[in-house]
Amino acid sequence: MERSAARTAVLTPGIQEMLRACQAGGRPVAVMGYTCPAVMESYLDAHGLRNLVGPVIGREQGRSSARKPIATTLIRQAVEALDTKPSDCALVSRFPEGMFAAEDSGTQAVGVVSKHTKRKHLAVTESAVVVSSLPELADALTAVPTSV
Repeated sequence: MERSAARTAVLTPGIQEMLRACQAGGRPVAVMGYTCPAVMESYLDAHGLRNLVGPVIGREQGRSSARKPIATTLIRQAVEALDTKPSDCALVSRFPEGMFAAEDSGTQAVGVVSKHTKRKHLAVTESAVVVSSLPELADALTAVPTSV
C-alpha cells in the first residue's frame, strides 16, 4: 500500500530544482525518512529523481510505521552512507523535530516553511537556517559554491 501511494504522490514543489542544484554543486544527497527505503525509492523513481540522490535511509522493511526509528539514528546512517562527517552535512526538513535531530546529530539544520509549519516553529535551534521554499533553497545552493 505504501509503494502504490508513493508512486502516485504529487511531486513536492521545488524538490527537483533543489536536487539538481545539489548535483550541479557536487553536493551528495542522501534521502532519509520514516518509511522504508523501497517506498522512498518508488517515489524517486516515479518522478525521475533517483539519479539525483545517493543512499536512501529509512525504517526497516516490515517494521510497523507506528514505531518510528530515532531520527538521530537515521541521520547517523545517512552520514555514514555518504562517507563523510556530520559537520559536513545538512538536514533539510519541514518539521521542528528535524531541526532538533539535526542539532543533536551535529549536522546543519535547514527548515523549509510549509503550509503546516511556520518559520517560527522551524527556527527552534541556535544554528537553524530557515527558507521559505525549496526553490529558494535551490537558488541559495546554486549561488554558494561548495568548499573544496
